[in-house]
Amino acid sequence: MKKADDGKGDETQAGEGRGGISRRSVARGFAALAAALTQAGTSWAANAEGIARQYRPVGLGVDYATRDSVYYDPQYPPIHFPHVFMSQGTPIQSFMWLASGAEPRGCVILSPQRYGGDSLDSLVPALLGAGIHVMRFNPRGMWDSEHQYSFISALEDLHAAVAYLREDGGRHTVPPGVAADERLFQIDPDHIAVLGKSGGGGMLGWIGAAENPGLNTAITVSPSELMKAPLPANVQKWFNDLKKSTAGRVDLVAELNRVTPAEFERLSMRKAAAKLVDKNMLLVGHSSREYMQSTHEPLVKAMLDAGAKHFSQAVFQANDYYLTARIALAQLVISWLKEECGF
Repeated sequence: MKKADDGKGDETQAGEGRGGISRRSVARGFAALAAALTQAGTSWAANAEGIARQYRPVGLGVDYATRDSVYYDPQYPPIHFPHVFMSQGTPIQSFMWLASGAEPRGCVILSPQRYGGDSLDSLVPALLGAGIHVMRFNPRGMWDSEHQYSFISALEDLHAAVAYLREDGGRHTVPPGVAADERLFQIDPDHIAVLGKSGGGGMLGWIGAAENPGLNTAITVSPSELMKAPLPANVQKWFNDLKKSTAGRVDLVAELNRVTPAEFERLSMRKAAAKLVDKNMLLVGHSSREYMQSTHEPLVKAMLDAGAKHFSQAVFQANDYYLTARIALAQLVISWLKEECGF
């Protein structure tokens, strides 16, 4: 990890195709920092301690978010394929994208939203172009009728995904029948990250990094803490409508009612901050004031209070779908993974 800038090298620089950006914005007063972030299309986050450091993407020479990779190894071309790994004795359906090349590479695990919505697959081409493998998995009970989904079982499946990637020192073979020729691929066990959005992706990625010594890096996009009963009337109606819209597949009210006090404690993001002090953590938020006050700012404060050494955060001027900021999100994620985490 690189140390925080001392201010001497934090001037705004021109990144390729992005206009003026700087590597990090360090707290130097509300007006100056807010102005710098507004120019770059992000907003700032305040907390009781002042302003937390905003991570700014770096110009990497190639903008992987908008340009196809020019690197191609004909013996080890980029490919994708379905496969399974085991969790609690059950096969977990998953999908793997391999970047070009034979050398060990870092891997990003995409942890999907609770209802199987946005897994941030739109970032896959940019990650591959940057030389990073990608895995996406479907937790038990999310799409199959054989299991009942729970936040704890999905967390177990995330841990199983990490264990699978680390097997045999990260050396794997592409499963038979999914590629024209037998193909080996290698995962760098020290560079495995989880990337996810909302509760099923963001929250579980945060908790997974806190619990798993083999998972050193997490990018959480608009994560959400679990809600306890009694739910506000508007939330109750929203969850009931979601149940109807998914033909009963997603019943958040029933799921939350099944969560035990011990599990609520285990899944508390703020309480997990103390276990994330030495982990690489990037918290990405959107500019809704309600979200900032209820979730983003308390998480920033929890990480600062815990003394987190490698924590970064960024806030986009977008809604919680990020559909107007996907290129910027890809630029942010890849810059942070490569420059701050060594991917």
